[in-house]
Amino acid sequence: MKIYLIGFMGAGKSTIGRVLSRELSASFIDLDQWIEQTEKKKISTIFQMDGELAFRNIEVEALKRTDAEIVATGGGILYFEDTGKWMRENGTVIYLHAPFEELYARIEGDQSRPVAAKPYKELEELFHKRTVLYEQVSHHRVSVSHCSPEDSVKAIILSTLKENKGK
Repeated sequence: MKIYLIGFMGAGKSTIGRVLSRELSASFIDLDQWIEQTEKKKISTIFQMDGELAFRNIEVEALKRTDAEIVATGGGILYFEDTGKWMRENGTVIYLHAPFEELYARIEGDQSRPVAAKPYKELEELFHKRTVLYEQVSHHRVSVSHCSPEDSVKAIILSTLKENKGK
């Protein structure tokens, strides 16, 4: 069983991934944390020194190398077209969704997120662009709007159980 958590910045992929991991007694990895540990650099430093494309290449390599059962991805994981296809073929993709305004309130001023430094309008456009990709790639969409991580995990478990009953 592999579960890939996707969604925009601030959706709670890392937090929900840790709770889901405990609930299912499954291994978990946060790709952003793994990259920082492996590269021995903050993601913001990678963006500044090497550029976003270099970071995305590292991110995809990490995604494909991990053997963790639950993977919290970065918000831009679908930068390359074939990444979404690869995730769909290798596991269950869960899109954690909330309205842009709610996500923006969560990430506003967060210096650890290089992309979050963009102006509001640019972030909103990016959100809408990525939302289309998240919808196309995901097996399930779970609302994380005004939900606790525990409630989100219950929704994920219910949606994946329903899927597995049909198989």
